Amino acid sequence: MGPCHSGLFAAMGASTPSSALDLDPVVRVRPLGDAGPVETASYRFALAEVQLWRRHLEEEGYVVLAGALTLEEVQRGKDLLWSDLESVHHISRDHPETWNKWRLSITGLDTSVVQDAGAWFVRSCPGVKKAFEEFWGSSDLIVSMDAQIFWRPWWIRSAWKPQTEPLHLDQNPFHKPNLETIQGMVPLLPVTKTTGGLQVVPRTHTASAKDALKEERPHLAYRGDWCPLMTAHQDSILLLASPGDLLLWDSRTIHGGLVGSGRAVAASAACPAAAAEAEAELARMAVTVAMVPRSRASEEVLRKRGVDSEVRTGSGLEGFQKGLCFNHSPHEAGTSTGTLSSSHAKRHDFEQLTPEQRALL
Repeated sequence: MGPCHSGLFAAMGASTPSSALDLDPVVRVRPLGDAGPVETASYRFALAEVQLWRRHLEEEGYVVLAGALTLEEVQRGKDLLWSDLESVHHISRDHPETWNKWRLSITGLDTSVVQDAGAWFVRSCPGVKKAFEEFWGSSDLIVSMDAQIFWRPWWIRSAWKPQTEPLHLDQNPFHKPNLETIQGMVPLLPVTKTTGGLQVVPRTHTASAKDALKEERPHLAYRGDWCPLMTAHQDSILLLASPGDLLLWDSRTIHGGLVGSGRAVAASAACPAAAAEAEAELARMAVTVAMVPRSRASEEVLRKRGVDSEVRTGSGLEGFQKGLCFNHSPHEAGTSTGTLSSSHAKRHDFEQLTPEQRALL
């Protein structure tokens, strides 16, 4: 890792988890693959342990909730996302040789299926909504409609190796110093040291850390919410997770992607294509999700999202119906910097959403 800024990390203080946050192994509902002993993930809690995970999120700036999706929901979400991708990009989940024609950004961010069935299924899973209800103390929530993340297995083709966004903030410390949004992500594949995933810098959401950051980087005062830091931090950690876990972090927390080590493929010299077929799985598949109380959104924002707030019905060709991509702040309707443009012109019918999904729009 690269050098850190001494002022920032002096302000952060040492990260020493309280013994009160040690978890009973009983709540470790799923193994973490090649991540090592599950008990080492001190940031991973059961959804029902509300006091513990809220405390960790508020103090450290991030948390992982184990098993927010059931195994059946994980499989259903994967199937739906693959169906969406196959329809849009004309690829096949079972034939990785077709993935080469997938016009996927080098970061793996994909805006083509933001408003399709797979993303909406994951967003509306009861465990995901329950977590945000517990945090905000409200059941009337609206959900983000942001890009999804897909990494192809670069150990099959080196050209597929992703290049992640730098460590960054999604909330400007000068203009928005207080809590605005809790961001989230649901991985549908294991997040391990081999694959990589989301990395965070603990306690960088605190007021003292932000004061140090503003002093060291005064130019951020002239930027929007998207604040790339263009440097590594020795205190950053990769959040290991199982499929269906819910990763949560404060938007003031420094975070970014981290590409893993990759894996070796035991390719047969006689039939390399067969070896590739045996690896017919993505390296990463994750649905971004954030929710805030509906009361924080103006009538104009709700209209731009594509819903008439009075009767909860479609209001014409607005955000959802146009297939538009928004960002991590549901109450801002994609107006902050860093919002990606949608690459798909498909029109969406309000009636394709379930009642539970409509309630989140």
